[in-house]
Amino acid sequence: MKPALDDIGQIHTARLVLRGLRLDDTAPLFALFNNWNVISLLSSPPWPYRLTDAEGFVRGSVEHAPGFDEELLAITRDSIFIGAIGVRMRQANALQRGPGPNVGYWLGEKFWGQGFMSEAVAAFVRFLFNTVNSDTIYSGAFAENTASLRVQEKAGFVRDGASTLFSKPRGADFPHVNTALTRERFKTLTG
Repeated sequence: MKPALDDIGQIHTARLVLRGLRLDDTAPLFALFNNWNVISLLSSPPWPYRLTDAEGFVRGSVEHAPGFDEELLAITRDSIFIGAIGVRMRQANALQRGPGPNVGYWLGEKFWGQGFMSEAVAAFVRFLFNTVNSDTIYSGAFAENTASLRVQEKAGFVRDGASTLFSKPRGADFPHVNTALTRERFKTLTG
């Protein structure tokens, strides 16, 4: 079952609004994402990253293009695009022990270290547990991406194995930490 992110309107946190990605997000997405320090921490974007890549990515998301299997939300602060968060429904594989939603995200470098991603992930996980019939949400990060793993830990995710994952921008396999958050643990942590 795919979450209907188009139908949610917006997710509000203390400082952020998570909303559906729009075509006019292309330029701000490109400005933040065309950054080696951001892209090198991810598995699938090409490098170098071009404006045409951003245009295709945003259009694919907004228009639900065939083969585009990720539901995405823009992360905004004071109406300014600062990053994105999304979910893919996956079967069990090397990155996740069982079937269910797999969360991924990124934030523009100038917004790092301010707690924005922790805030966004916490709100997004709550939304997913309220709308998706799954007892576990999965995520993970390359092992050297300690900041992302800390964000997941703050949201309640625990390490759930290790794997290697191909990094398209770096052109090689790298150690990956798999994480998971069960509905039961989420309820315990959030009351």
